[in-house]
Amino acid sequence: MQQQNYQKSALIIVDIQNDFCEGGSLQVRNSQKVIQQINKLRLKNHFYDYVFITKDFHPQNHISFASNHPGKSPFTIIQLQNGKYQELWPDHCVQNTKGSELHQDLKVEENDIIINKGMHSNIDSYSGFGSEGDRTILLEKLQQFGINKIYICGLAFDFCVGQTVIDAAKNGFEVFVLKDATEIISEYREKQINEEFAKFQNIQIIQCDKL
Repeated sequence: MQQQNYQKSALIIVDIQNDFCEGGSLQVRNSQKVIQQINKLRLKNHFYDYVFITKDFHPQNHISFASNHPGKSPFTIIQLQNGKYQELWPDHCVQNTKGSELHQDLKVEENDIIINKGMHSNIDSYSGFGSEGDRTILLEKLQQFGINKIYICGLAFDFCVGQTVIDAAKNGFEVFVLKDATEIISEYREKQINEEFAKFQNIQIIQCDKL
């Protein structure tokens, strides 16, 4: 009998941290509902072989914090000395603080692989893969495990989830966005991200009940 090629898959859970959940410094609406949906997904463990959990893990002097730019306010955009534009946020997910910890209601298992991101003070990165000059180990691990297919969920769809999806697609993975296991911050930004997704043939947006 001819052996079929088995496609290995991964579930990537993005940034289910206290500061992005109810009561956090940068809370996303419906975060508790997203956590419940992700926990349900984990009961359907037939569709993935590995689980990766990304975490923002910023130093206190991170470039995205409005508090590090005197006179500037959160939720504004500034131009840096290098000419790049930077979105400013309230302090969030500072290393080794309660806000950076995974939410206590999120189901986490011993074999889950934690991916810290945003650890360079002068480089901002929404993607679980990191940015130029501050790459994470995510791509290396996915390749090491021979993974072809990726399912992505978490917070928030139009920022860290969306950028992780785009980078996964750029790296040639077959990517499924679990739309009802994520949540948006801005409808305008959601539209932009969906337009970016449309440029790739290897990105699909699905509902969890399709798994």
